[in-house]
Amino acid sequence: MIVDVLIVSSIYDFSTDLVVQELENRGVNYFRLNKENFGTYRSTIDIENRLLEVVANGESYKVTSATKSIYYRQPVFLRNTPSNSLTIDEQLSRSQWMGFLRSLVIFEKAAWLNRPEATYLAETKAYQLVVAEDIGFKIPATLIGNDANKFQQFKGQVIIKSLDTILLRESKDCLFTYSTIKETSELNDQNIASAPLTVQEYVTQKTDIRVTVIGDKLVAVIITSEGHGIEEDWRTVDRDLVEYTEIELPKDIENHCFELLRKLKLNFGAIDLLLSNGEFIFVEINPTGEWGWLVNSERRFDVDIASWLIEGK
Repeated sequence: MIVDVLIVSSIYDFSTDLVVQELENRGVNYFRLNKENFGTYRSTIDIENRLLEVVANGESYKVTSATKSIYYRQPVFLRNTPSNSLTIDEQLSRSQWMGFLRSLVIFEKAAWLNRPEATYLAETKAYQLVVAEDIGFKIPATLIGNDANKFQQFKGQVIIKSLDTILLRESKDCLFTYSTIKETSELNDQNIASAPLTVQEYVTQKTDIRVTVIGDKLVAVIITSEGHGIEEDWRTVDRDLVEYTEIELPKDIENHCFELLRKLKLNFGAIDLLLSNGEFIFVEINPTGEWGWLVNSERRFDVDIASWLIEGK
């Protein structure tokens, strides 16, 4: 089968499930390339003919120069939860499949959501903050590193974040990190010297806003609990207590969001903003951000993404 839409994802990704269902409803020729199944596929990239052929379950799927779009849902192995130990063969396999996936950039005529190189660059927190500020967004004061003395210039409470997505395994438990509020006095060489981290000024009396951009479509949702902003990381709050309400952004802020994606060469982005004392503050953009949790009968991001992939724009 000649593939019109290629999806690079994971068997566990709920958001991809929603898009796939919509593509099936519309009768689109697609192939979902799941990272967990690489070893069961028989895959070949023919450089001379610009062809990717994957044999799965006895069927042949071909990505060609005529393939309309590629949904690079996640930077594959960067999203893996590490095992307690990897054999030499497993380490070799992962490294080489990552190289194989990077080779998909030869399909330059396809519309990408998003291209891998754009995703990797945009995920660099320091870079996205600089680009956002240059566009006109207000950003929080930010330091990155492991020098506790430098962090003392912040007074009182600060926000502590990881530099990159962290997925850890301890025994049978999988661990994920969230943003944490700390007193500056708690930051010392003993507890932070081993790894760099991101330290930002703590914005008080804030309300979180998630902006989802898909091509030329933008939807902003304000996140509250019992009608009020959530002081801590809202992802740590019981989902039943969290409300998501669509809002209309001021035109200049909306324009900043679109311009940010253009500067970062992205076609999709999940942008986190804060609203504090009437001022909008840029926090971060995630080029592979989650959106499935926002889907309802009126917010059909799965339909929007499927339409973008089908149209190639």
